[in-house]
Amino acid sequence: MAAMLTDALSTVKDFGLSVATAVDVESPITWAIVGLVAILVLRKLHQMSANMIDTICNRTYIYNICWEDPAVDLQILNIKKDDVMFRICSAGDIVLDYAIEGPAKIVICDMNQHQLWLFELKIRMLRDPNLTYDEWWSIWGSSDVTVAMKVWRRMRHTMSGGGRMWWDGRIERVFRKGFATSGSTGFAAQFIIPWLMYVVGFNIKEWAETGFAHAYVTTNYHVIRRSAWWFRQLFPSVLAPFAGVPPNQIGPEFYTVEFYESILREIFMDPEFGAHNYFYRFYYEKGYKDQSCCPRTLKPECFKALRANAGCFEWHHATVQEVMEQTKPNSFTKLILLDHMDWMPNAMVHEEWIALQRASVPGALCLWRSAFTKMDDKPFFNCLDITDLSPKWYSKDRVKMYPGTFCAYMPKDPFPFVDPALSPCQRASAFRKIKTTTKMILHPITAGKINAHGDKMSAFYAAQAKGYDAVRENMLVGRSDMMSGFGPIKQGHTWLDVGGGTGRNLHYLRAQLDLFERIVVLDICPELLQIGQENAKRTFTPVQCEKISWVTLDINDKNVRSELAKYLKNDLNRGFDTISFSYSLSMIPKWEEALFSAKGLMSEDGRVIISDFDSYTEQGDSIKDFLIRSWYAQDGVRIEAKSRKFIAEQVFPDDKFTVTLARFQRKLAKVSIPHYVACCRKGTITTPEGQRRPSYNDLTKAATETEKKKSK
Repeated sequence: MAAMLTDALSTVKDFGLSVATAVDVESPITWAIVGLVAILVLRKLHQMSANMIDTICNRTYIYNICWEDPAVDLQILNIKKDDVMFRICSAGDIVLDYAIEGPAKIVICDMNQHQLWLFELKIRMLRDPNLTYDEWWSIWGSSDVTVAMKVWRRMRHTMSGGGRMWWDGRIERVFRKGFATSGSTGFAAQFIIPWLMYVVGFNIKEWAETGFAHAYVTTNYHVIRRSAWWFRQLFPSVLAPFAGVPPNQIGPEFYTVEFYESILREIFMDPEFGAHNYFYRFYYEKGYKDQSCCPRTLKPECFKALRANAGCFEWHHATVQEVMEQTKPNSFTKLILLDHMDWMPNAMVHEEWIALQRASVPGALCLWRSAFTKMDDKPFFNCLDITDLSPKWYSKDRVKMYPGTFCAYMPKDPFPFVDPALSPCQRASAFRKIKTTTKMILHPITAGKINAHGDKMSAFYAAQAKGYDAVRENMLVGRSDMMSGFGPIKQGHTWLDVGGGTGRNLHYLRAQLDLFERIVVLDICPELLQIGQENAKRTFTPVQCEKISWVTLDINDKNVRSELAKYLKNDLNRGFDTISFSYSLSMIPKWEEALFSAKGLMSEDGRVIISDFDSYTEQGDSIKDFLIRSWYAQDGVRIEAKSRKFIAEQVFPDDKFTVTLARFQRKLAKVSIPHYVACCRKGTITTPEGQRRPSYNDLTKAATETEKKKSK
């Protein structure tokens, strides 16, 4: 049996050798076929893995160098000696760059333990009292395995147990093969990108021999176009996991050739590429050739400061939120969050920022990057006065990996704490839910002919009032996202909830009701308001209930301003800091007037937040749009795509207001239902001390303009 197995293996070996001998390894066709086979294999591996990034992170680190430009960070952050900083680790070289400036402390974290072990290796070497600059350069600049092993044996005992065991089995191999080829990005740079450059005809070696001359790329610009086409085919499905880009960070632009061409053009058409773009040269040259084009952390003039401040670091294998919740309040002055929020749903981003605010001083500078140029898809970001730094800094960023660069000062006033759980009094039995649902479905058949809008609402909701919140919770799913864009809640905040009915939205903020001066729940259905008032008395304290007014009134009433002023100490110019329409705007016949009326009721730094049903398509003209519009019309719900455009362009023009629109679909009985959340706010500024103030103050003019619109 053993002899037969040996003969079989020998036959296979001989066949393999004969095939290898017959293949023309110099032929472009051979390499093209090999490359295509490799791509197919990688695609198959990607499909087989539920999450390729998790697979990589369980084995090694993704980034061997950071994919942000530290020179840009330094200009934005203006690091001071008393700064306490936080940053996600990545490869760790940029936090080392920060350390040269001498901040008091730098806290880092990463969910990939191997990234932290890479950083630990660097920091433990720097803390070695016998480390010389020549050794530091030889290891991280030239990937000299002899020097790396010499220093490793000298400082190995200072590593953590896990880090020591992990590096024991691979440090020699990593530096022998070249540090630039390590990690998943190094793998892609070593095997996938060279093949791609060969296929498109980009002779990088020839370009390098010209000193990376700008004229060479200009003459051969066609290779940029070809590369962009190939990146469009390969990046979303093959390359993305190796670059640490998860599927939910890949937006529609990643499927266009123009997106990749613009990035490649910015990188390779830079006249100074050869002189200062050490990032991409690192991968091509498998390290740094000399100190003229390398990170600041490897320059001899910075070595002394780097060593002196190597003790300022603290690192954690944890999420950002976990680190913040373990940190002493009011600690951080600067936070650098990279692009990780692109991966997260709105609720998770909101929870993380609550933790960030607790751990930071008021006015802490927050810097982050994004694969997207806008943050509209997450309503929470309306709680921040965000500055888009991309127009100023993207052209100066040598990496060009992130089209979006943003910063904001941490406001002093607390973010809304949105508790999604129903209060006990709002829950209902299964029987109550079935009964309420049945009445809701049969209403178009059982309801008589009623003309007045208020009477229609009463007829529709009166029978559903007691089970309304419990049944509607899974239908009106945009409410919690809307509430996340409520804005920081200052002491003495005022809130008008239009169509608030049972007061469900108040229960989202039940932990912060003491901060409010006045809350007005406005509705034309007294049956719902009665239920809301009863629920409030059973849930909130007597003092909190005194701050809540339940008002039966139409938002379009000609006397609405003077009527509501009664609840604002008769101050007609006070206005409301937040005005909400929670699935109520689509049920108001004269909804355009309602929006203008709300606009005239805003305070000097007020906002209007809206959640409602949406159309499936941008224009609302598909068959699916017709079906959903017809179904909801039976209950008096209007679904029109033009609502979004009217809000953004007619009522809240962008020269005076900041308007964001988030569109999404959620399942209801296995059917995807479209929703949108809009936030329309007056211009505000958060100062470096965390104080928020209006960027302009013209409430009277806004009210006058509203009256003119309504009178036409």
